[in-house]
Amino acid sequence: MKLLRAFVTLLFVVLLVVPSRRAFAAGEDAAVTNIVDGVLSEEYAAGNFAPAQAKLNDALSRCIRKGCSGATKAQVYVALGMVASQLGKADEAKTNFTNAVQNDANAKLPEKGATPNIKQQWDAAKGGGAAAPEETPGVAPAGWNSKEAYDLAIAATKAQEGQRYGECIEKDKASLALDEQPRTRLHLASCEYRSNKLIDALRDSQKALEVGIQKRDAAVMKVARERVKQLIERIPKITFKPPPGNVTDLAVTFDGRPVPGDSLTKKFSIDPGKHTVVAEGKINGYTAQKFEKEVEVAEAATVVVEIVLQPQDGALTPQQIKCLEDIPKTLPLDEIQKRITECIGEKKNNIVIKLGADLNAYTDTTSVQVVSPGVNGSVSSPTSGWNVGASYLLDVVSAASPDIVSYASPPFREIRHAVSANGGYKPKLYGVQANGNISVEPDYLSLSIGAAATADLNDKLTTPRFGINYSHDTIGKGSTPFSVYSKEFYSTTFDLGLTQVLSPTTVLQAAATAQFERGDQSKPYRHVPMFSPEVAKAVKAGATIRLSDTNRLQFRPLEQLPTERDRYALAVRLIQRLGKSTLRAEERFYMDTWGIIASTTDVRFLVDINKRIRVWPHLRLNGQTGADFHKRAYTATTLKNGVVVLPLYRTGDRENAPMGTVTGGGGARYGIGNLEAESKAGLTFALDIMYSRFFDSLYILQRTAAYATVAFDVEF
Repeated sequence: MKLLRAFVTLLFVVLLVVPSRRAFAAGEDAAVTNIVDGVLSEEYAAGNFAPAQAKLNDALSRCIRKGCSGATKAQVYVALGMVASQLGKADEAKTNFTNAVQNDANAKLPEKGATPNIKQQWDAAKGGGAAAPEETPGVAPAGWNSKEAYDLAIAATKAQEGQRYGECIEKDKASLALDEQPRTRLHLASCEYRSNKLIDALRDSQKALEVGIQKRDAAVMKVARERVKQLIERIPKITFKPPPGNVTDLAVTFDGRPVPGDSLTKKFSIDPGKHTVVAEGKINGYTAQKFEKEVEVAEAATVVVEIVLQPQDGALTPQQIKCLEDIPKTLPLDEIQKRITECIGEKKNNIVIKLGADLNAYTDTTSVQVVSPGVNGSVSSPTSGWNVGASYLLDVVSAASPDIVSYASPPFREIRHAVSANGGYKPKLYGVQANGNISVEPDYLSLSIGAAATADLNDKLTTPRFGINYSHDTIGKGSTPFSVYSKEFYSTTFDLGLTQVLSPTTVLQAAATAQFERGDQSKPYRHVPMFSPEVAKAVKAGATIRLSDTNRLQFRPLEQLPTERDRYALAVRLIQRLGKSTLRAEERFYMDTWGIIASTTDVRFLVDINKRIRVWPHLRLNGQTGADFHKRAYTATTLKNGVVVLPLYRTGDRENAPMGTVTGGGGARYGIGNLEAESKAGLTFALDIMYSRFFDSLYILQRTAAYATVAFDVEF
């Protein structure tokens, strides 16, 4: 009885499970068949063989994993064989066709999409015909008129697989030039679409549709029609809104191509991406400022570009022009001038406000760091000619340089506050400018004032300048009050400059400076090591602190510099505009009564990437001789009576020694916001690396430093 009950239970399970498995397999068959049909009518028909192969391989894996029928697997193998044949992989095609026959003896090729070459390979796999012949060099495969065109089409397919769409377009075009194949044309359109060339993709899809209709290729016709429909919906459009007012000679270009004036308000089909619109014209008969705008257009978007022309600075209004035209030419000259003034009217006090903030940072290999935040601002009236401005700078210095270490002193941190103010007035051709500065440190106070006069001569092509500046410094020591310990230092500077406009793109500037310093500017912290005459001869440049301390004499007197110093400098600067770039080159020659002779060459090449971005590289070369009294190792002698004889002048400042510096770097400025608005703002970034070589100094032979700036400015 138990045996009978077990048999009935097993029979029930079989009857229940087997139909459900068959139903499940039937569901998978339908799903995979839909995938195969979709691939053959979409990717395969469009010539997108790589995506077609990927989808079919996924379908085959699904079949194997979930259990499709043999007939369904055969459909997948047939489609894979057709794709492999189109890719020029004859062996792979034959293998797939053989697998198809093994899974379903009744498998067959679809009614559409099988080329003569595919049919030969299929017949060979079924054993019903001769094997497909090996491709003969120079002979086109079945269905092709050119072997070279076929090879180029295969190369285009491989380029698409590697997402090299530019190469894909190039290969497909070369293939079509030799043999017009609708599937190659559709493949070209696919690569063009992926390259954001929707206009070209639409043109080639329409061409593929025409050829498909001629050849009565239903698969190509279906795919091409769908592709054309999709592209028409996705292609963006652009139109223009002409500027209002009395505008004449309007010329508009779109990506460098002229736009007919009578077609400005029409909609144009364009590719998605970034485009440039440029417009020029005249307002009231006078040339307006160039309008230039970059627009980014997305797929299916319609963009309206409003063209805005602004008059050039100082352009006359229509009313002013009419008033000037009505002045009788027979009037006396002074009366005509009076009428002209009445027509133009009094100048308005247009106010320009500029504000800025910056952060500078310096560091070098001698353990010196400086951080300098600052703010500045100015207010001016270009029409009335006056200006005022002010700035504030904070220097935070920390140092543990070899000089400090040599004095057995701990690293120090110091803060300096600097405030400056300036103002000027230049109503017409002549102007004056004045400035004042205050710099405060715990042990140093500097006060300075200055003034300069300028003149515009030769129709404003020549501008001479003469300036004078006077400073009074009080040098202290540590936290000691100035009333207890201080030294006075004075400086008077005369500047003579000339700016000459050589052409609309070339400006030459020259300047001569004479500076007369009086007072003791010796550092009260700087001690100078002394050596015996015999030892001094053996001390080498860059001798270490330890070596110096081991061999020097016991005493180290304070630094003592001459109390008079006259400095002279000549500088020439050339500014040359070169297309969208500006070259600024400067040479400065310097000498003083301490015997230092120096030369500085500074070059910047500013490149306007566009209206918003400007970048520049920077190179600076500086070299100098040493002061007459500078010695690498100073000598001192002790007389028999115990008196120590020291050099009259002595210094440990390597900036007074022979040295050279190479500076290289660059910067960039980025315009913020609407560049056409009256308010303008920008960010500036700069970084310079400086390498200095000291040829005759103690402790160090070289120094590398970095100087960085981040600045923000706004004008309104």
